[in-house]
This record gives sequence, C-alpha cells and structure tokens, in this order.
Amino acid sequence: MKASTYGIKNLKRIVANLPQYTHQATKDYTNLSTIYSEIVGQFGRYIGHVTNNIGGIERTPKRVEQTGSVYQFTNKSTQKEAMAWLQTNVFTTPTWIVQKEYAALTGQEPLSVVSRVQDRALNILINPSTLSKLISAEAREGAKAYAATEMLSDVRKSVFTELASRKAIDVYRRQLQKSFVEKLITLANPSKQEQAALSRGGEINFATSDIMSVVKGQLRTVSAELRSAAASYGDAASKNHLLDLQDRIKQALEPK
Repeated sequence: MKASTYGIKNLKRIVANLPQYTHQATKDYTNLSTIYSEIVGQFGRYIGHVTNNIGGIERTPKRVEQTGSVYQFTNKSTQKEAMAWLQTNVFTTPTWIVQKEYAALTGQEPLSVVSRVQDRALNILINPSTLSKLISAEAREGAKAYAATEMLSDVRKSVFTELASRKAIDVYRRQLQKSFVEKLITLANPSKQEQAALSRGGEINFATSDIMSVVKGQLRTVSAELRSAAASYGDAASKNHLLDLQDRIKQALEPK
C-alpha cells in the first residue's frame, strides 16, 4: 500500500505536465494520448497490487522438517488496510486522473477513464474466486478472518457514502454505484454456462457455496438503503438514479 501510494504521487506529478513533456513541434497529440493511457494503466496496476491482498493466499515453501504453514490467508489487518487504501484512492473519485482538457485533445473521456480504474478494483473484489477464498478463510479462521460479508459491506459503504447525508450524487459516483450494483446482480444470477465453467475447474460449487447468499444479502441491504434515501432527494439526477437502481435490484431478486 505504501509503495502504491508513492507511485500515485509520482503519477500526479507527471500527468499535470504531460502537454509539456509530450510536445513536439508540428506533430499531433498522439504522444499525449499514448502517455496519458500509460499513466492510467499504471494507476490500474497499482490498484491491482493493492486489491490482490483481499482474499489473498500467501505461500511459504517448507521442508517436512520445518514448522509452520505453507499456505496461509493474508491477515485481516492487511486486508482492511488494503480496503482503506481503495476507499481513499479509488472509490473516492480520483480527480487527479480526470484531465478534462486532455479529453478535447485525445478523445479519452473522463468518465471512461475513471470507470476503467474503478472497475479494476471492483472486478477483483466482486469475483467468485475472491469471495470463495474469503469464505474458505472464514471456515478455517473463524472470527479472525475478513469475512466475505464484511468485505462487501465495506465496499458498499464506501460506494454509497452520500446516502447517509443525502448529499447530491455526481455523475462519477452514479457511474460507480451502478457498476457496483450491476456486478452484484451478475454474480447473483450466473448463467448455467458460467456455473459449469467454474465447477469444472474445481473452484466453486455454486449450489453449496455461500457466494450467492452473501451477494443477495448485499443487494437486499442496498435496496433497503436506496428505498429509505430516495424520497429525501430533491435533485432529479440523484433521485432518478436511486430509483433506477431499486428497479434493477428488484428485477434481479424477483424476476417475473
């Protein structure tokens, strides 16, 4: 987490001066577009390094004469530290990567850029493999484990921070909230082909796993929070967004 924080500090210095660094007389903005894409990609790699701590499994090779575990789950405190990092640097809109003036020169729209980096984290967190490992850790370590329910609750709280204060939800946060809900919906309703593919790999048995139970529980919690908050919102964009999410969740949990 510390290394990724330092890495972001370096990227911030670079991105602010890209037009100067990439300037070539009589040339177009291809260099600017290419280097900006590389910065976004590097930010994504830092996010991946941090997110992989959550549901992580550490391997320490040992001979039979040596004591201690060969495989052990990443401790809860490290996983919580990783989640706090994501809450600060990813789920809180990373405004430093939003270079609106570059969009007019490169065609890379800020909404798409932010979606790329935030989805990098969500795709790892809301993933059958990650959730399965968290459930396995709970089975082995009990209360000492970072449970799948707690992890998803931490993500939900950081994604929907506006609901408690009824603060207007801007377009970047609406995009993040939709992405979070859609990924939960997809996981709550896996196709038979997706279930079969995971089962063939010996990774997950959806029929007996807690994954769908945990995911549907999160969707019900989100739905209840949206229902409570929507009536208090005055701005049309936020209200319509919350009502839309309610409809999506209801359709997912109660298909006609």
